[in-house]
Amino acid sequence: MNKAHHQIIDEELLRRMLAGDRAAFGQLYERWQSAVYRFTLRMSGSEAVAEDVTQETFLTLMRDGRQYQGRGTFAAYLFTIAHHSVLRHLRRERRFVAIEEDENEEQPTAERMIAADDPLADLTRDETLEAVRQAILALPVHYREVVLLCHLHELSYAEAAEVIGCEIGTVRSRLHRARALLTARLKKTAQPDEAARNLHSTRCFA
Repeated sequence: MNKAHHQIIDEELLRRMLAGDRAAFGQLYERWQSAVYRFTLRMSGSEAVAEDVTQETFLTLMRDGRQYQGRGTFAAYLFTIAHHSVLRHLRRERRFVAIEEDENEEQPTAERMIAADDPLADLTRDETLEAVRQAILALPVHYREVVLLCHLHELSYAEAAEVIGCEIGTVRSRLHRARALLTARLKKTAQPDEAARNLHSTRCFA
């Protein structure tokens, strides 16, 4: 089942939910609860925050779902709600540092984005890797969020940009920088032979 078909199902369930169909809300929750929880858990590193944000996200969907109106994808809309909520929690806990956009930030070429030692290249594999989980959690928030959205949840650059509220080029640039930071951290913390394995076994979010 492709993303377009999932989108049609989600929009129909949302329409039914807004018309008062409780079963439709239950189906939307079943389809998306795990993804929202994993995103907020990896963003915050806290199960309590992840549980709170997940609940807040679906309560907001029930209250404000009419604001969606088919703009962008349902996934981007839902993750936007979760993103705003988890950042509020991080700010309250003083774990979030706002950044200024660097207009001169280098935009990586496609060739440079596909590095041979890219620690995110195999995120679709089944292995769990605590070292990579911890390395991603240690990233600054603005790098962490693009990694999670684009690699864990497989949002497009355009969808990630919509969630974060930035330009597509900024998403590309941050992903490029995040890969470099992750590679350096994993090489620094792992043994020489472990480092090579870690860089090619990065399914870390199961």
